[in-house]
Amino acid sequence: MTSLSTPRALDEKRAYQVAREAPGRLRLHVSRPTTGTAVVKANGVVDLGTAPRLWEMLSQRLHGSGTKVILNLSELEFFGATGIRVLERAQLLAEEKHTLLFIFPGECRCARRLLDLRDGENLNVL
Repeated sequence: MTSLSTPRALDEKRAYQVAREAPGRLRLHVSRPTTGTAVVKANGVVDLGTAPRLWEMLSQRLHGSGTKVILNLSELEFFGATGIRVLERAQLLAEEKHTLLFIFPGECRCARRLLDLRDGENLNVL
C-alpha cells in the first residue's frame, strides 16, 4: 500500500484528477469580428453533460443586441445528438429574436454527420 505523500501516490492522484476532468470538457470562446456579429467557437465535446453550457452561451448571445451569431464547431472532438437539440432550440430562439444563426461544422465529422442526417432542416449550415 502506498502512502498518500509518496511520489507514486501523488502521481496516481494527479492522473486520476486529469482523467476525471478530461472527459466532457467544453471550452467556449466568443469573438466579435464586426458590429452585430458574435462568433462562438466550441472546442472539446458536446454531449449530455456539456450541452447545457452550449445552450447557455448561445442563449446569451441570441438575447444580446447582435443580428448574427455564428457557431463554429470545427474544432470539436465529439458532437452528440444532444447538441442537435441545442441547435434546434437555439434556432427557434434566433427566429423569435430576429437574429440570424449560422452553424459551421468545418471538418468536425461527427457534427457534419448529424447535420447531414437532418438534411439542413431549419438550420443554417455553412
